[in-house]
Amino acid sequence: MVRAGRASLHPGWIDGPARPGFDLLVARYEAGPSLDERDGHAEIAIPGRKVRGFARLFREHPELLTNYDFIALLDDDLRASQRDLERLFGFGERYGLDLFQPSLSWTSYFSYAACLSNTHYRLRYTNMVEMMCPVFRAAHLARVLPLFDLSFETGIDLLWCRLTDGPELRYAIVDDVVVAHTRPVGSTKLRQGFGEDETYDRQIALLLDMFGIRFRGIVTYAAIDTMDRRTRSRLKIALRSLVLWRAWAVTPMPTRHFVRFLSDYLRHCLWRPLNLDRVDLGRGSEAGRRLAAFQVSAGEHPQP
Repeated sequence: MVRAGRASLHPGWIDGPARPGFDLLVARYEAGPSLDERDGHAEIAIPGRKVRGFARLFREHPELLTNYDFIALLDDDLRASQRDLERLFGFGERYGLDLFQPSLSWTSYFSYAACLSNTHYRLRYTNMVEMMCPVFRAAHLARVLPLFDLSFETGIDLLWCRLTDGPELRYAIVDDVVVAHTRPVGSTKLRQGFGEDETYDRQIALLLDMFGIRFRGIVTYAAIDTMDRRTRSRLKIALRSLVLWRAWAVTPMPTRHFVRFLSDYLRHCLWRPLNLDRVDLGRGSEAGRRLAAFQVSAGEHPQP
């Protein structure tokens, strides 16, 4: 699924010689040229914000959660091929993942250096999958959908890996599938419904405060190498992540941002806690009470 604007790159996702091994649902927040109708492709109009648009989509079409094993919610500025996406879905089944994402090319704009493709690995297990390109096991998406109704357009990705017991080895960045993020992060905020003075950092701070939690950064704590061997040595992963400094030569990111983001990631590999303790959204829990209070104040019905 994609929340698509006028310049969406999603036509390139189904440009292969044969019918894709996945269906594509385009939920437009802006008018734009439509693709020819074909099997496995549909378009609907849902104006407004990205995340709230996805929430509306699943309220109006709950059958999506039972008709598919995996559901990807992709940004419209990702450059990927049909083959890339077909292979990506296969990783979820092969490695028993609940939530995962492709890695980013070194020429991509990014928020977290952990997401840059590491050529030493097939995939890396992580404590966070970012909002740009998550792929959910349908059952896990059903579990996290209450977060989509919170009126936050960013930050819910800091929670959706923390809603289950036994989360280790369930979330990953797939280095073997590489896509390109083509626009600077935040460049379409106004078109997606943000106010002029709204910032990502402000929304994230409000969300973390609402649930009384902290986010200490992305940690990749285990990995599968290109020979399909698993390691849980965070030192080894950090050392093999030094290869990412080579991306400095081709990154579109400002130098100060690239250096800071990559330095932070390498430190997190070594020393940061996983921060995967469960946040219980049940109505009897503290987080659940905060969630219900927020929904009531926003004029919504609490989730059961």
